Amino acid sequence: MQLHQRSLWSSLLVFILCWLFLMCGQPAFAADSDDLIFIPRQAQSVLKLNQPPSSDPLHFLVERFWTSQLAHWGLSWSEINDWVGEGVTLAQFPCPEACSSPRQLWILPLKRLGAATAFWETYWQGHPFEVQVYQNIPLQVGKDLVTARLGDRLLLASDVETMTASLGAAVTADGHLAGLTFYQVARPQLEAEPTALYYVNLQSLSSEGRQLAPTYDRLLLAVKAQANELHLQMLLHRTSDATLASDPFDLEFLRFPEPIPTVVVAGAHLPEGYSQLTAALADYRFGKTPQGDDIVSPLLQDLTADIPVDLTSQIFPLASDRFCLALWYLADKHWQWLWQTTHTPETATLLHQLDDLARANGYEVNRLVLDKEPVTAWVKLMLDPQTRTGLVSDVAAAYGQRGDRLILASSLSVFSQHQSKKLSWLPEHLLRQRQGIHGLVYARWPQLFAPLSQRWPLLQYLNGITAGWLERLQSLTLVNYGVRDRLQHLELILSSKNA
Repeated sequence: MQLHQRSLWSSLLVFILCWLFLMCGQPAFAADSDDLIFIPRQAQSVLKLNQPPSSDPLHFLVERFWTSQLAHWGLSWSEINDWVGEGVTLAQFPCPEACSSPRQLWILPLKRLGAATAFWETYWQGHPFEVQVYQNIPLQVGKDLVTARLGDRLLLASDVETMTASLGAAVTADGHLAGLTFYQVARPQLEAEPTALYYVNLQSLSSEGRQLAPTYDRLLLAVKAQANELHLQMLLHRTSDATLASDPFDLEFLRFPEPIPTVVVAGAHLPEGYSQLTAALADYRFGKTPQGDDIVSPLLQDLTADIPVDLTSQIFPLASDRFCLALWYLADKHWQWLWQTTHTPETATLLHQLDDLARANGYEVNRLVLDKEPVTAWVKLMLDPQTRTGLVSDVAAAYGQRGDRLILASSLSVFSQHQSKKLSWLPEHLLRQRQGIHGLVYARWPQLFAPLSQRWPLLQYLNGITAGWLERLQSLTLVNYGVRDRLQHLELILSSKNA
């Protein structure tokens, strides 16, 4: 019955995945309409950098990405930086047949037309090419690079078909992304002048052979870098009306005594959310491992390997309305946790079943009074020669009702501490904003990076390519603002310290 450290990690991931599905969906974002007229609607993704990113980690990621892509065409950023203006746009398109990478279209704003013209004249003198004309626009067609200039824009494409599709979209009102209803509705709801915008057509990521549309089909993301924070605003378009709805959280539900929790996960409708999560993950190719195995179910199996409890039938129903899970990572390398949910008519029956499970595993179910309130604790006496009495009590969990809330904790001390004066750990701007918070994931990153990077080496790789930014990351906050008109609104806030 006692939660082991390995199981706690799995439990945390399950809660986060369930919450993310309820409150969000999948990947990325878009570009300003002046350049979107050159992007056909079949684009898989579009990235526009409205200004050169100077903050970590965007600077390192973009620098590495540009360097590798330009090198493929025999170019370097230092060669073109002199005449390229702000607002570079990159679009990727699916291949008609199998290919090693998506087809690409780059749109480069020109701040020095003469320098750009001279550069490309020299470039094409050293590379074989032919001139083709499309809609009275000359195209320079090389082996794997096609260029065309339209006023103060230079277009670079990986093949002729991509270039002509782009030029054709510009003269067809219903053929480009700028005229897409989703973009026209979503763009005004995001940051007015973001550092970057990113759009993704999620339908291109859905599993092959599906007869129905995936849960989410488009995503628009605005990235804003300010001081030591990155703000990512996200809008996901649902293909059908949301079946689950909840009211915004009372912020008192998200307050805890000191110390500030290491991790907080809050949301609603956990049983339904989990079942819909597993169904929705099957919509997309990334919902399974490369071997075709499910991603979520092994996490539950890992969690219950040492604990004879069925999470979906015995634990999740305790959060049939809203819930908030807080975990503290203590100095002696163990976890304490506190879970609060709304008390429902089914709660008494579920707790009775858990009491029986505790007794079956050698725990006594003790009813006692703590701070003048009735509390139930699962206690087991064990031999311990290191103590004066030779005995030590193992408390697996404690629970009690406070008003309309059910409070569960990993120990009596955590349960008692929850009654002390509480503070808010939410970022200040979240306390001031007018939108209601429907769900949230928060993490104090310094305590998590080392154990997580040991389990997932990919984090160490990402830390390396961002010049150690992940090690400087201080906190991560993912907020769900609910669904309006089939648009799921989310915000991710990453706070870091200076290098």
